[in-house]
Amino acid sequence: MARKRRTFVRNAMKHVWDGYKTYAWGKDELLPLSAKGRDNWGGMGTTLVDSLSTLWLMGMKVEFWEARDWVRDHLSHDHVGAVSVFETTIRSLGGLLSAYDFTQDKAFLEKADDLGSRLSKAFHSPSGIPYSETTLNGDKSYNTVWHSKDAILSELGTLQLEFRYLAKVTGNNDYATLVNRIYDIMEPLQPPDTGLFPLFIGNKGSKPDFGNARISLGAMGDSFYEYLLKVWLQGGKKEDNYRRMYDKAMDGVHKYLVQEQPGVLTYIAEMNNGRINRKMDHLSCFMGGTLALGAYTNPDGLNSDRAQRDLRLGKALAYTCYQMYAQSNTGIAPEYVRFSDKNDLQLSKHAPYYILRPEAAETFFILHTLTGDPTYREWGWEIFQAIEHHCKTDIGYASLVDVNNPEAGQNDKMESFFLAETLKYLFLLQDPDTELDLEERVFNTEAHPLRLLHLIQ
Repeated sequence: MARKRRTFVRNAMKHVWDGYKTYAWGKDELLPLSAKGRDNWGGMGTTLVDSLSTLWLMGMKVEFWEARDWVRDHLSHDHVGAVSVFETTIRSLGGLLSAYDFTQDKAFLEKADDLGSRLSKAFHSPSGIPYSETTLNGDKSYNTVWHSKDAILSELGTLQLEFRYLAKVTGNNDYATLVNRIYDIMEPLQPPDTGLFPLFIGNKGSKPDFGNARISLGAMGDSFYEYLLKVWLQGGKKEDNYRRMYDKAMDGVHKYLVQEQPGVLTYIAEMNNGRINRKMDHLSCFMGGTLALGAYTNPDGLNSDRAQRDLRLGKALAYTCYQMYAQSNTGIAPEYVRFSDKNDLQLSKHAPYYILRPEAAETFFILHTLTGDPTYREWGWEIFQAIEHHCKTDIGYASLVDVNNPEAGQNDKMESFFLAETLKYLFLLQDPDTELDLEERVFNTEAHPLRLLHLIQ
């Protein structure tokens, strides 16, 4: 059954790849309704590069090598101006490095080294905390206008896997020094009571400071905590300070953010100045998988109290995220949900849209891989069928305007992460024959698998 389902997911990737090749080849994104391409990430073939590891893992090797040829012959960063350091690192640098990891093809490594060297300019701030934007064809780096004095937590903490891997395969350890220094700076700032950092970190002075008091494991916070665990795994579980920072943060999550009552849904709230906001982003659904991965790799063993505590929460959050889908009229989750004081889930009227996000599928894949529980496979299949029914267009897949109103229609937008993450995780969830081993590789936050550093020859 799973192998049959796997074929349907692969066919979805073939459908969208054919649309991209026909209407947007080499462009950053395919517009799935108007059948055009656009360069909204600087003109770096972002969808193509972001799709490489998905093509490889789905066995679409003809398409993969055709994309490699485009990377080798046409990908250039010489014309690219200002970019998001975070988004470019996870999508483009991560995509190139994962493709290199699978193939050892030097074309990917050469482009990755060039991109990494250009992105490195963003790290030259007074505090050592990188700026959020840099010009790839110039020497200007700065924070985005709406947070001009501050870096964003998730962005400064979601560069490490990629730059450390790049350092290993190029032999240029400067890449690793830049990102390891961020943790060296942040570790003494970790609040002793909560273990959780605010979303804004001032980076324009000689010493970083906290720019606000809002705490979230959704937008602007999420992957900082994901990478604390994964960087520790990437380094062979030897850099224990990263694991300690992760565990300390998870203690704070349990103590301050987790909302649970018997018989109702468990969720992770947000907090601002000590006040709870009963809101959970779809982005926060990554936590189910991260907690499970942390439990299964706990230094004290899976049966330790901390590991069992985190695994229980991971499973509970996975169920909540499944309900975010199941309780909508389309079977698809919105951008975020709210909860009543009795923990009843309420679909938000303020953000009812769906932009093809992957985090629930990611958690289902990790939990299924670790526990073997077939329930997660069924939930993933339900999500895939809903996406097929409501998001598919003639040439790709489109975002939804309102998940609770099927008549509201679609938006002319398809993020590259739909190919990089959503379809990949839905495929791997149904793939019993995958070459991937979670003990040999770690996924970056864009679902690009990278080999652990000590396994790189």
